[in-house]
Amino acid sequence: MRGGDIADVSCLTLKDGRKLVAKRPRADQPDTTAIEAMMLKHLAAESSLPVPEVLFQAPGILVMEHIVHKGITDGRAAAEDVARHVAALHQVTASGKKPYGFGKDTVIGPLPQENKQTESWVDFFRDRRMLAMARSCMNTSKVDSAFMARVEKLAVKLPGLIPATPPASLLHGDLWAGNMLIDGTQAAGFIDPAISYGHREMDLAFIALMGGLDPAFFDAYHAGCPIDPGFHEDRCALYQLWPLLVHVRLFGGGYVRQAETILDRFGV
Repeated sequence: MRGGDIADVSCLTLKDGRKLVAKRPRADQPDTTAIEAMMLKHLAAESSLPVPEVLFQAPGILVMEHIVHKGITDGRAAAEDVARHVAALHQVTASGKKPYGFGKDTVIGPLPQENKQTESWVDFFRDRRMLAMARSCMNTSKVDSAFMARVEKLAVKLPGLIPATPPASLLHGDLWAGNMLIDGTQAAGFIDPAISYGHREMDLAFIALMGGLDPAFFDAYHAGCPIDPGFHEDRCALYQLWPLLVHVRLFGGGYVRQAETILDRFGV
């Protein structure tokens, strides 16, 4: 079994025939196994989203349940099943005075993800997501100061572009087809989360950006959890700036131009 960009993943077969999955960080990457185990356990405890059971975690290794998945046999049916799971996940919400964020910082891939909780979603998205990742990109020379200045101008506009206090939904946070284990027409499991509580449209924008699912996903999601007006027209592109900045930080290249296209769209 092949891993991703930051970990080596192995499928282990025990003497009794059971299969397990072992994940180990690569030598040049941080050890995020403890955070990943915590996030999977939180999803399992707080939602009905199917995630692999965490069986063991110690420094440098995470052992999980093996989830059988043979790939997609019917793209439309699979997308509709994913939509049902994601809609149910987003019904799990945080309450309290500062619902946006999470009690601990997490990661998205190998990168730190700041989660200090806030009362305002605008404040959280601006400070913990958009500006934080843009600064990380600038500090690692993936973008220049002119790009950063444009992001800062967009940050000033956010109160007129996104809601201040939407329901604080539990987010998978890294929701694209590569992190969905599909078995025929059903979603068998979701892996590699980057959880926090926030505007559910963040997950939807991620899916729209990264592709990999039949467009029927959005109709099925809307049927179970209506999408507010303005998402497809404006907020989807705005929220896509976050995963694009993550990709700029990791890979640079053409992702910078994609991010600039969004900045162009919002006149900064």
